[in-house]
Order: sequence, then C-alpha cells, then structure tokens
Amino acid sequence: MEEVALKDLDTRLQKQIENARKAVDKNPSYAVDILINIVSRNVACLEARKILRQAQQRATKGKTKGFGGLLSKVTSIPFSMGSESKIKKDPQKAIDAAEQILNSNPDNVTGHKILGAAAEALELYSTAVFAYESVRKLEPNNLENIKALMSVHIKTGNSEEAIRIGEAAYRANPSDDEVQTLIKKASVEQTMEKGKWEEDKSFRDKLKDGDESQKLEQASRAKTGDAALLSLIEEAKKGVAETPDNMNFYRDIATNYRKLGDYDSALEWVAKARELEAGRADVTLERLVGTLKREKMQKAIAAVEARLESNPEDVAARTELEELKAEEHAFRREQCEDLVQRYPNEYSYRYELGELYFEDGETDLAIKELQMAQRSPKVRVSALILLGKAYLVKGFHDLAAEQLTIAKSEIPGMTEQKKDVLYELGSAYEQQGDMDRAMMEFKALYGADISYRDVAQKIDDFYSSK
Repeated sequence: MEEVALKDLDTRLQKQIENARKAVDKNPSYAVDILINIVSRNVACLEARKILRQAQQRATKGKTKGFGGLLSKVTSIPFSMGSESKIKKDPQKAIDAAEQILNSNPDNVTGHKILGAAAEALELYSTAVFAYESVRKLEPNNLENIKALMSVHIKTGNSEEAIRIGEAAYRANPSDDEVQTLIKKASVEQTMEKGKWEEDKSFRDKLKDGDESQKLEQASRAKTGDAALLSLIEEAKKGVAETPDNMNFYRDIATNYRKLGDYDSALEWVAKARELEAGRADVTLERLVGTLKREKMQKAIAAVEARLESNPEDVAARTELEELKAEEHAFRREQCEDLVQRYPNEYSYRYELGELYFEDGETDLAIKELQMAQRSPKVRVSALILLGKAYLVKGFHDLAAEQLTIAKSEIPGMTEQKKDVLYELGSAYEQQGDMDRAMMEFKALYGADISYRDVAQKIDDFYSSK
C-alpha cells in the first residue's frame, strides 16, 4: 500500500478535512468526529491522521485519563498480548484498534506502538515513522522503539536520520549490539545511496568482511527466547570454567542476562570480568556498569508507571515514581560529571552533561559544556540546538538565533530535528519582535508539517491580525 497525499483525496474530503483543521483550536471534539471517520476509510493518508492527532490532543487536554486509560487497556488487550502475529494477519483491524485507543488517550504508548507495527505491515512507512516518533516523545529512553524507528528510516532510505537517532541511543547504551548493527547498516545504505559501491556487488561483498555481514544477519533475526538465552548463559559459564581468562565468555553471560532483564546478574558478571587482568583496563566494561545500573533504574520506573496506568489515583505509586526518577537523574548526572572529569576531551560526555544541566535549570553550566561539545562532529548539531535553547532561556535572543541558524544550515532535508530548529529559530525572532523573520521560519515548518506543535495557530494568528 502507498501513502496518499491530502491533495490526492476526493475534493469533498479535502474540504471536510480543511474545515476540521480550522476547528481544531476552537472545537477540537467536532474536528475529531469528522476526522476519525475519514482516517478510518483513508488509512494511507498520513496528513489527515496528523491533524486528527492534533485535534485529539486538544480535545483531551486537562481531562482525567482514568476512564480513558481503562478503555485503552480493554481495547488494546486483543493486540497487546502476542500482538505481532495478529497485526500481520489483519493490519487494518489493528490500526482501527490503535485509533480507538488513541482517541481515548492520544498519549497512550501501546496505541502508537500498534499503529506503527500495523503501518509497517501495510508498508505505510511514513505512518510508521509518525507512530514511532510519537512513542519517542513520550518515552525517549524506550530502546526497542528507537530500534524500530531506525529500521523504518533505513527502509525508506532516510539513513542519515537513522544514524542520528542511533548515535544518540548508542551514547546512552554503548554496549547494545543491535543499535550498533543498525547504525552500521544505515551507514552502508547511506554509502550505497551516494553511489560509492559497485552495482554488481552483493550486500555481503559491500561490508568490510564476512564476519561483519554475519553479525548483521544474526542481529536481524527474531529475538531469542528466554529459554534459549538461559541455555547460552550455561554454555558460556562452561567456557569460563574451562578458560577463566577468556573475556568473551564473561561478556556473553552479561549480555544475555541483560536481555533477560536480570541486571543484578549482568552486573555481577561484568564485575568478575573487570577482576581479570584484561578487564581492569577495559573502558567499555566500565561504561557498561553505568549503562546497566541506569537500565535497572529505568526498569523500576517502568514498573511503577504501569501500576499508575492501571490505578491513576495511587498516591504512594506516584510518590515512588517521583523518587525513582529523581534517583535515576541524579545517578546520570553524577556519572556524567565523573566521566567528563576523567575524559575531558570526550565531547559527547560534555553534551550529555550539558543536557542534564539544562534539564535542571542550571543554564550557565549547561552553556559552558555545550560550547565545548560542539567540537565533536557526532554531537555538534545537537549541541548547537540545545545551546540555542539555553540562550533563549537566558533571554539572549540574538545569540540563540545565531546558533540555531548554524544548526539549520547543517541539517539536510526536513527531519524531526530540522523541525525543532525551525520552531526554536522562529521563536527566537518572535521574542526579538522580528515577526517577518519569525514567520519565514514558521511558514517553512508549516509547509512541511502543519501539525507540528502550535505552528498552525501561529500562522493563523499572524494572518488574522493583518
């Protein structure tokens, strides 16, 4: 199935969608009523779906999600448990179920996940990207969703965006083999797109060697079941007994415990590996310890969030969640400050620390780290963007515009990152009182994605004020 542009729909439908779009701010429930039926009958029209989601966000804003959350759970039961085969069997039905969930609660992660998987099954890859990006906004640390998003970007030829997303995920999870494999695959695809490979070579020939190709193929296979992982762990433990100095066995054990979600056991085996002579000087093992501790904390956070989803009035769970999030944030900050002190020229650490300072409202400290982080090609653009936002917080609108303009020039195409830059740059000009420049940026964003934040409202307000 191919995506259908709004302009290719029947003119009567186009008119109805335009009327709904105009009603999004003043009467969002009316807009939802119009759009949900249109989207159900025109599943391939992503533009209409985006306007629907915007209307749903406005319609549910400030309302209790208790009943909506309950309805979401009931509706999603047939697809959330063992959903993969059911989605493949009837992706259209899965999309309808997802939209029912999202109509009750447009921030429901399960609904977005089902929509993404079903859209992939129908080869509606732009819709899948939209769904997975929605999950990423709600759960930025959801690694499985990030991998799904990267895979779709690779399928659609948007390898550069896949690499950008993957590099950020890799900084947070440096020992995740699947993320590394996807980055590698995206890099290969990007190079192939630029015509740097001979057309008559096979994909395996285009990799550096056969081992790389084999790893890539293995990573793309279905996930290993728990029983198989436990079997692999036992095999590796036998290897440790036979050759106790072989680091690979320790790594395999820790990796498979990690896949099982048994972080305590994974940390135990990493500690054993670091006791070896080769392990004492292995920086990757040191980083892995921090990653595992963070994932353990994130797992605990997710468990409490699930309790709150089923019982939003659970005050004890809400308090526990706040404490766990504060603990996880404090751990990340402490870990990052330590890494920056020990590796002052590893600028990706400086970017992460600047990001944490910015989140904590310590803007001056954030600016210092972000200015230095620009020296790394890997995080340069992200550092420029966040630096621009930090200057905006300080009220330094001209400096913010300068950084954001540089970032804008270094991002090819219209990615989610580029949209963020256009919006922030327009806001910088707007706060300066330079509405002509502000509208240039907002119009460029409006032309690419009408549903992005409140850009549609900004454009409407601008023209209605004339």
